[in-house]
Amino acid sequence: MIVSFNQPFFIPWGGFFGRLLHSDTMILLDATQLSRGFSYVNRNRIKGPAGEVWITVPLKKKGRGNQLIKDLEIFEKEKWAFDFLETLRHFYGKSLYFDEIYGEIKAIIEKKDDSFLQMTLELLEMCRKILDIKTPFVLQSNLGIEGKGTELLVKLAQTLNADEVVLPYFSKKAIDLTLFSQAKIKVWFARYSSPQYPQFWGPYLRKLSILDLLFCCGPDGRAVIEKGTRLSKRD
Repeated sequence: MIVSFNQPFFIPWGGFFGRLLHSDTMILLDATQLSRGFSYVNRNRIKGPAGEVWITVPLKKKGRGNQLIKDLEIFEKEKWAFDFLETLRHFYGKSLYFDEIYGEIKAIIEKKDDSFLQMTLELLEMCRKILDIKTPFVLQSNLGIEGKGTELLVKLAQTLNADEVVLPYFSKKAIDLTLFSQAKIKVWFARYSSPQYPQFWGPYLRKLSILDLLFCCGPDGRAVIEKGTRLSKRD
């Protein structure tokens, strides 16, 4: 059993799906805290005529202190949803895949439920379906495991009887590899470098949300992700 981990990100980049492709299960860390300041949990980048454009989901924060991701709620969702959909229409309206993908996004984000997690899960499932990735998501909160750092990841892997894990390459310095060794769990690191694909609006940009790839390439985006993902064993 090969497991990967990630906080449930809003429309994440291709590297998220690269690790998903190389896993039997991905555990979404919804029972972890939203970090203060900048976070990719509720924001990501798409592309417009002037280059990269940040899309941020506004969250209800006033009087709520530190929040777990599973408890986050969207602030003024109706207004945000309208603006987001109009942005997608303006930037990607000429895509061959626009009508189908846009229709699915619209149906998801126009729901009355203000839950950030529920919206994010449905968007992730939509992307997974378009890319034909069979790997399922499991919520940390459903496993009943809490903790922090590497100890949390080891506990989660053991709960699913995993003997291998796939971690993002940039996490190398933050991970205590000895804990995985003691648990007899093999560690792989996934490095993602997006191969160039046809984009709208000028020079090619890397590290954009998966939505850019889907609007530009549709289901063929999977081949781009496969080509751009490389696994290496722990040092």
